[in-house]
Amino acid sequence: MSKDLENYDQYVPEDIVKEIDDYERRFKVSKPREKGRYPSNEDIVNAILRVTSGKLTRYNVENLYNDVVEFLKREGFNTIAVTPSRIERLVSSLIRKGVMSSELK
Repeated sequence: MSKDLENYDQYVPEDIVKEIDDYERRFKVSKPREKGRYPSNEDIVNAILRVTSGKLTRYNVENLYNDVVEFLKREGFNTIAVTPSRIERLVSSLIRKGVMSSELK
């Protein structure tokens, strides 16, 4: 029942109060679920380094995208904006800067 109606309970007939209460329950607008925030590039880089342990090998490159997305989801991020090309760009940047080593041969 609406909090405002409780104040006027003595003035409003009971059948109208029940009708309003039923109406509020049927047409109540639910709040959207709380989603996690979108990961920044720094968050994705940290996830890449944690998943690969700083070494890119042919064994972990195949599932890198899925592993990074799963890691970010476990950390509470919304991963809709994380794409394979974004991860690929960040990995190549890490390799160029020498932060991560590549053993793909």
